[in-house]
Amino acid sequence: MSTHDIVVRNGRILDGTGSPWIRGDLAVTDGRIAAVGTVPGEGDVEVEAGGSVVSPGFIDIHTHSDFTLPANREAHSKVRQGVTTEIVGNCGTSAAPAYGEVAADVAEGFAYRGVGDVVDVEWKSMAGYLDHLEGEGVSLNVGSLIGHENARIAAVGYEDREPTADELAEMKAIVDEAMADGAVGLSTGLIYTPGAFADTDEIVELASAVAEHGGLYATHMRSEGDDIFAALEEAIEIGRRADVPVQISHHKAVGRDNWGKVRYTLRRMERARDEGVDVQCEQYPYVASSTSLKARLPTWARDGGPEALTDRLHDGETRERLRRELEARTDDWDDILITHVRNPELADREGKTLAELADREGEDRDPATLSLDLLIEDELRTRQVSFCMDEDDVEYVMAHPLTMVGSDGNSLRTDGPLGEGVPHPRSYGTFPRVLGHYVREKGVLSLPEAVHKMTGRPAARLGLDDRGVLKAGARADVTVFDPATVGEPGTFVDPAIYADGIEHVFVNGEFVVRDGDHTGARPGVALR
Repeated sequence: MSTHDIVVRNGRILDGTGSPWIRGDLAVTDGRIAAVGTVPGEGDVEVEAGGSVVSPGFIDIHTHSDFTLPANREAHSKVRQGVTTEIVGNCGTSAAPAYGEVAADVAEGFAYRGVGDVVDVEWKSMAGYLDHLEGEGVSLNVGSLIGHENARIAAVGYEDREPTADELAEMKAIVDEAMADGAVGLSTGLIYTPGAFADTDEIVELASAVAEHGGLYATHMRSEGDDIFAALEEAIEIGRRADVPVQISHHKAVGRDNWGKVRYTLRRMERARDEGVDVQCEQYPYVASSTSLKARLPTWARDGGPEALTDRLHDGETRERLRRELEARTDDWDDILITHVRNPELADREGKTLAELADREGEDRDPATLSLDLLIEDELRTRQVSFCMDEDDVEYVMAHPLTMVGSDGNSLRTDGPLGEGVPHPRSYGTFPRVLGHYVREKGVLSLPEAVHKMTGRPAARLGLDDRGVLKAGARADVTVFDPATVGEPGTFVDPAIYADGIEHVFVNGEFVVRDGDHTGARPGVALR
């Protein structure tokens, strides 16, 4: 009789702690790791690793897949790069809770990604959303933050004002309920609206509720550009006053005038930790960011929500003011690539920079004017990639001890509505890019360091003591990859290509990827 369900033989075992690899075997029984090292007996399934690396499954600590997983339960672009756990609900917006006006906002989040007609937002609470994911199964594990905007819109709406005492109490109750339902923390997106309308005191109050549940505070800071130092100070202040761990989302310095500032921000994080504030960060390994095109507009223009913004775009005097401000705050229109439109009549805009589109249109429409027209014609749903970071900064942040790896992407697939457009390649290639380009080719990190930043570090950050490390008794989330071939074949103009070198992926002891192909299995669970 077989002793184990699966035995992986002759692998280079990287346990996720940062320790050097050892040659050995790994056994899986009943969804857990039964043994690591020398494994006597046999498995029902024997896998010959042949010197490939056997590591914990990668934990993507920063994603937005809450708006794609209900339409892509196989999580193709993530599991095929070795990811076994995603943390969703980042940057201030989550798929739950969906009370009051938030329900329409959540529905728009799915429509914005092209899956509004295939996802029925049937839940209200965070528990309801997590139940929805588990109900039809999902191929990886999912934990969710609660988005600050989900609480603010429900209580205050889209207005630029402070909440009343009763509204703040309502917001806090929504956050408290979501945490009791199993959320892992609170996220803010302080460049987006209405999140940008919140002051520090409001966030401290909500983060204090999170601290009572042992959660963390993840923030897309108020600035990653000219005001990055003040934004970091605010994040540290929130952590100190609320006594909550702080996660700086996708840490970077945006804009040529700000390149190099990450050396100071990371040193400031070190000093904050010396002062007793548990602040860390994560990063995606690219020099380009991605978000909605409307996020380039000044905050004042987005006061009141989408309808108010659309009215301003149509008003001649306000429109001219917006055009001038866009001109003033843009370094180079060649750096802004249009990646997604939802209006099929605009499909020829995808994969082109705003400078290229303006050249094509002729003298009548400059890039700023074209941006405003595009937002109107596409009902504010246009997405863009912005080449705004410095490669030296990317490598410096990556190598820093406080940094983990997070994609800031979505679980996508190469067919159907989630295969449309020209998405940022991070959704397909973040983890293989680190292992291939930055470990194997450039030596920015050692292989054990890189795997630690993808597994043991985020697991410890999230309090997952039975994932992220290969040890007996842990959940059998495992990735087997070839260190000589692992990499990202996609590019910014052709991103939708699954990763190279990912041979096998187990989630809770079941094959999700076997011999490089998705098995269709959905053994993932909600991490409450």
